[in-house]
Amino acid sequence: MGKEEKKPKEKPTLSFDYFNETRLGVLALVVGVIIAIVPFSASLPAVVKGIGAMVVILWGADSVRKTAGHGLGTGVPSIGVLAVGFGLVGATTGMAIGSAAYDKVGPIGILGVLAGVALMAVVGYVTGVLANSDKFIGMKIPGLERGMAELAMAGTLAIILECSIVAGTWHLDDVIVSDNSISPVAFIAVIFIMVGFGMLQPLNSSMGADERRGRTLLMAIEIGGINCVILGVVTVMSLGVVQGALLIMLGAIVWVIFYRAYVKACLEESYEVVGTGLIKTLGG
Repeated sequence: MGKEEKKPKEKPTLSFDYFNETRLGVLALVVGVIIAIVPFSASLPAVVKGIGAMVVILWGADSVRKTAGHGLGTGVPSIGVLAVGFGLVGATTGMAIGSAAYDKVGPIGILGVLAGVALMAVVGYVTGVLANSDKFIGMKIPGLERGMAELAMAGTLAIILECSIVAGTWHLDDVIVSDNSISPVAFIAVIFIMVGFGMLQPLNSSMGADERRGRTLLMAIEIGGINCVILGVVTVMSLGVVQGALLIMLGAIVWVIFYRAYVKACLEESYEVVGTGLIKTLGG
């Protein structure tokens, strides 16, 4: 008998091999922090902040995957929402401290916004310790402590950046009572949902024995694009057509590219594809 021919292994779509969990986390943290502390981010256009928000949400989605990939199941949505809950507390704390420090000591005070990020890193880590401890919940999930710290930081930076996109700055006076036609506070529930959705949905919809990190994170980027489109519409009302239109264009381009890439990866990596008529399938 002849040897059975093996199907050549196809190169997966976007594997993220170089940007492993640690490198992606470092990159997202650095990008998020730099964009956040550029003088109230007021000198940066909304489209740049949108890129930063997408990178941070991608980090959060990767942390959810790493943390919830140990049999949490229905806990995936919960941990995503928890990350954004941490984020709201951390962002509010950081924006308040940063604004007060800026008013008292000048530009150097903008570093105060990072106090919220640091605080949530500690809170997230302690939460992970308590959740894993036999004396408390006893979940015994490997790396939960680090994962919870990362989720808390990612959630905080995402909220800070998205508030800054809508208001033009994260200064608390502008975030709470904006001179523009709409303030982030009026939009905070939608921001909460969008950030949480971007972090939890990729793994939630890709869970299973054949889940692959590269394919899962494609969806995180895709949702980041949708996030930018929605924020762009709001930015048109708050900061003007130019700022909002550029953000909408960025989001739409990212969504189209990565939606196609995600569908392609699913079709190529699935055992069999049954057409429903909603999405064009490959092959005959």
